[in-house]
Amino acid sequence: MSEPGYTCLCKRTFTAQNHFTQHQRSCPQTKKRLSSAISAFKELVTRNKRPRTSSHDAEPAAVGSSCQLSNPPSNDLASREAISVIEPEVTIVPTLLSGDIITPDIGGNDGDTLSLAERRTRRQNRQLPKRFRDILPLPPPTTPLCVFPPASVRQERIFSSNQSLPLSLPSKFRTPSNIFGLVRQYFSSTPPSHDPETYITIADLSFIPGNSHFDENLGLPAAPGSDFQYYPYPNRSSYQLGDWYWNQGVQKSQGDYMKLLEILSDSSFEATDVSSTHWKKINSQLGMNDYDEEDDREEWEDEDAGWKRTPVSIQVPFSRTTETPGPRPYHAADLYHRSLVAVIQEKLSNQRDNKLFHYEPYQLRWNPSHLDAEVSIYGDLYTSPVFHDAHMELQNLPGEPDCDLPRVVAGLMFWSDATQLTSFGNAKLWPTYMYFGNESKYRRCKPSCNLSNHVAYFETLPDSFKDFTGGKGMTSECATHCHRELFHEQWNILLDDEFLEAYEHGIVIVCCDGITRRFYPRIFTYSADYPEKVLIATIRNLGGCPCPRCLIPKDRIQNMGRPQDRTQRETLPRNNDKRRTMVSTARSLIYEKNYAVGSVPVEQILKSQSWVPTSNAFLDRLGPLGFNIFCALVVDLLHEFEIGVWKMVFIHLLRILAAQDKDLIHELDRRYRQVPTFGPATIRKFSANSSGMKRMAARNFEDLLQCSIPVFDGLLPEPHNSSVLQLLFTMAHWHGLAKLRMHSDWTLDIMDKVTSAVGQQFRDFKATVCSAYVTQELRQEAEARTRRSAKQAAKQTAKHSSSVLEQRDSAVQSQTSLKNARRIKTFNFQTYKFHALGDYVSTIRRYGTTDSYSSEPGELEHRSPKSRYRRTDRKSFVEQLTRIERRQARIPRSPHVHHHIGATQKFPIHIGSYLISHAGDPAIQNFVVKLKFHLLKRIHALPGSEDNDINTVILKDDRMYRHNIARFNYTTYDVRRAQDVINPRTSHCNVMVLHAAHDMGHPGHRFIYGKVLGIYHVNVIYTGSGMVNYTPIRMEFLWVRWYEPTVQVSSWETSTLDRVRFPPMTDQYSFDFLDPSDVLRGCHIIPSFEKGKRHPEGLGLSGCAGDKDDWREYFVNRFVDRDMLMRFHFGLGVGHVYSHYRGAPAGLQPEVSTNGLPEDETNVDGDDYESESEEDDESTPRVEVVGERFGDSNESLLEQFDEMYDSDVDLDYEN
Repeated sequence: MSEPGYTCLCKRTFTAQNHFTQHQRSCPQTKKRLSSAISAFKELVTRNKRPRTSSHDAEPAAVGSSCQLSNPPSNDLASREAISVIEPEVTIVPTLLSGDIITPDIGGNDGDTLSLAERRTRRQNRQLPKRFRDILPLPPPTTPLCVFPPASVRQERIFSSNQSLPLSLPSKFRTPSNIFGLVRQYFSSTPPSHDPETYITIADLSFIPGNSHFDENLGLPAAPGSDFQYYPYPNRSSYQLGDWYWNQGVQKSQGDYMKLLEILSDSSFEATDVSSTHWKKINSQLGMNDYDEEDDREEWEDEDAGWKRTPVSIQVPFSRTTETPGPRPYHAADLYHRSLVAVIQEKLSNQRDNKLFHYEPYQLRWNPSHLDAEVSIYGDLYTSPVFHDAHMELQNLPGEPDCDLPRVVAGLMFWSDATQLTSFGNAKLWPTYMYFGNESKYRRCKPSCNLSNHVAYFETLPDSFKDFTGGKGMTSECATHCHRELFHEQWNILLDDEFLEAYEHGIVIVCCDGITRRFYPRIFTYSADYPEKVLIATIRNLGGCPCPRCLIPKDRIQNMGRPQDRTQRETLPRNNDKRRTMVSTARSLIYEKNYAVGSVPVEQILKSQSWVPTSNAFLDRLGPLGFNIFCALVVDLLHEFEIGVWKMVFIHLLRILAAQDKDLIHELDRRYRQVPTFGPATIRKFSANSSGMKRMAARNFEDLLQCSIPVFDGLLPEPHNSSVLQLLFTMAHWHGLAKLRMHSDWTLDIMDKVTSAVGQQFRDFKATVCSAYVTQELRQEAEARTRRSAKQAAKQTAKHSSSVLEQRDSAVQSQTSLKNARRIKTFNFQTYKFHALGDYVSTIRRYGTTDSYSSEPGELEHRSPKSRYRRTDRKSFVEQLTRIERRQARIPRSPHVHHHIGATQKFPIHIGSYLISHAGDPAIQNFVVKLKFHLLKRIHALPGSEDNDINTVILKDDRMYRHNIARFNYTTYDVRRAQDVINPRTSHCNVMVLHAAHDMGHPGHRFIYGKVLGIYHVNVIYTGSGMVNYTPIRMEFLWVRWYEPTVQVSSWETSTLDRVRFPPMTDQYSFDFLDPSDVLRGCHIIPSFEKGKRHPEGLGLSGCAGDKDDWREYFVNRFVDRDMLMRFHFGLGVGHVYSHYRGAPAGLQPEVSTNGLPEDETNVDGDDYESESEEDDESTPRVEVVGERFGDSNESLLEQFDEMYDSDVDLDYEN
């Protein structure tokens, strides 16, 4: 009897390997040993790291008493070209220099007894070059614990070109750069007392679902000791149920149900405690506000920013034409609001938000090795020049008497917009939200972070106002004037004396870190749509000077992008000094001499600059303190471009298609329906009738633009088709740049030139394309106008006739007369929204990127009052909303890997059987040979393996295991972590990899693309040289069908998208295998509808490849998202480390051409490619190029090893 072949650590023996393996998974002794081995390894790594760090930290101390840089980095700032600017002294923190040569410390030994391997020098951090590694995102470099003396650095400009340079600047403190080349630069000589970046984790930098970082223990009272800590709840059990009800959503989901079960099953939960809880009393205490009766109010241990109710009254001017002229007071409504100062105090006492609150701004600089100059990075408000200026102005002001506390700017950002609370009914709310610019925009834009502070619910003129005015004698101009007066009177209440005192003298607050600081509130931005902007700026809607920031007249708006337009924006800003005099004169005519609001004398004073006779609360209250509301009205990408300029262009393109051929509208809808989706919500499935534009939000119009080029291609005859495609390309390019979350001086220079191109192409589009067509209203436009006209006609008839039948007959006649009448419509882009496009570059340079102050976060925050509305009784709901907000506020409340493919082996495929069942399919030609060759190349990357015989690769059990999806994590351009999910069974099946030296195609293409046919893993047994044992190795791979580029090499100068196609099935390298580690990310491939399908009859050659649905050509959508756009601006993405090297192929250096775009110096030789007119089908002969392969990135990767190890360049891997 033979002895058992498998023995476990627990002494159990097994005869079958599968039983032995199954036992090892659950064996306690095996797990314990594995755990101890991992711990020992971690300790060993820690011990090895500590001497290296300490050795570098100790070196400067040996030179002198102060820290010095004994060995500056190879890319030292002083070694580069200096710009002749007066620069202050800069403090640099030394960092561990990667690539340093470490000599072993032999102590007292003379070295004779040591082996050669022990005596030789070693290089630290032997890793792949950065362009071949998946670099995890990192926060900006943190500040050190000690201050280092100044070191010489290169002179470099720190202000953008449109800013004046001061004669002298204070000393600056700089951090070391991280691996992305990012440096933080402070306008002080010492590091900040509080550094929020030290609390940032990889989860905070990740967009991957399920990786949100949330510390539940911060909001939960500590231990079940004293019941007072749960006040007003009597005990812990009641507190948990109350928190679950109020803070875990209105509509309870399956997850909420499981959360409830966790509470009920907790060992500390006591049912008897819950049964005796007075829930109504507790809810009343939680919702208590300042406007409640004094006797009913509860005393809270910590004073918080409760709600107040203040009556609002205005003066209604009755003109001299009325029976009783003169102004009369009118009580309009009660304003529910919170004290702004109390909100600031409550915010700064919040332990959860304190860690990530920036008390001191800094400038983010980018100093990559592949660029010749250090440039500024624009993103968050606290890194913007406007915040820096406010901070420095505050530090230069004389301090308060007998006060030496640190002075901090509390950056306020307001957002307001009216919203409908229900889909049906007339329940409306006009909320005002306040954000703090000291917090990261990535957290402010997440509603789940609860960083929006509801400060007021504005009121409008009630219906009783008509009764007050008598209905007659009150013109529409006067009613509009009263509406403006009511809005600014409510802001007068918010900007109370307490806030003005804090604005000028500050608020002393003891922060959560124990340091007492003096905070000065400063208003930086006010985000709103255009109707509300004119209300805030007190200008007339769509007047002769429609812009709230400048006085450019409407007839000059068409000059957007031209030099004279840029000059006029700077020389014609809105000025409060001139306005104050004009408005004061007009108001005296209205309120003292009883002139009508719209009378000729009033219009003569105000109309030329589109002012209105309304007292502006911001200018009256904060103007004397230096605040300018016109500058705070920042641009709004959502309303001004996505549902503004682009919607206008899209509608007129539909009119042109209808004028050319009515069937083209149906063809456009058909093409949009065939556009594949991308990402979880990046490109959504288009509706069946995209031209109808029914119930479309801004995100829907964004998708229409990003996929518009393949859809519109070929619908119009030449040359109009080319003009339209160029216009769409430029608009998509501008839109992609405008919504970037991280900008640099390079990308802003590009965007500045693209803005000029947008203006020029709009003018050309109107002159050449629009003039060639007689365009009329669309059907939906005519129907909407008919309904409006019929409604107005019915109102006019109701005034002059009392019979219901007469009114009905009149309405029917109006509809009949207008039903078939379609008006001529011309393309008019002389609107404020088109004019606003010229302000984006200057606004980003001043305030940071647009996502920081976009109206989108406010739109998302509308979900809060809408969800709370469901918990009201629909009567006096505003007051109930304030109580619910207080209840919710008073109740305390793996991205590391490159890709993830499941470990399951539930879907095995026997390779031999699979090949037999698909015999004759060209996709499986040489399947096993290619697979083993691919696996052997990857095994050769292991030390000691040099055998080239594919027979040394054995696939265990001749099986491969299929997986449904693969998740690819990647670092975005703005140093965040995102994820693409690849599913071969859906349209989300395309990937992109870097173009290597041996890949087929013109070197001008930076990427190659492939369609994933399958996701597999195999268990490989290697028997060649270097083999250790026969233990199988799990190796994952993708079975791909490569795309090949067409003859056209696209670039930013040509304003064309990259075109690709599938090579013939008989091509040797049409099908191949890809290492998942080589995948950059997923990509969006859209068919070229104009070229048509390759097999119109629907009969393909390969069932594995599914080629029956192939199109002749495809477009690579570089505008699908922000990160994809920056990958085509090669070298300008901060997080795209693979592009940060000077050894890039020709044409990849980010040089700005006359169009502001990276130049491609590579010559395109059309003779090396097939003719564009030549049909690409299976019968087309192709010339095979020896040694060229699609996706052969491993080969080029291995060639870089020796270059890296032999190079003298020091690569900074530690940071």
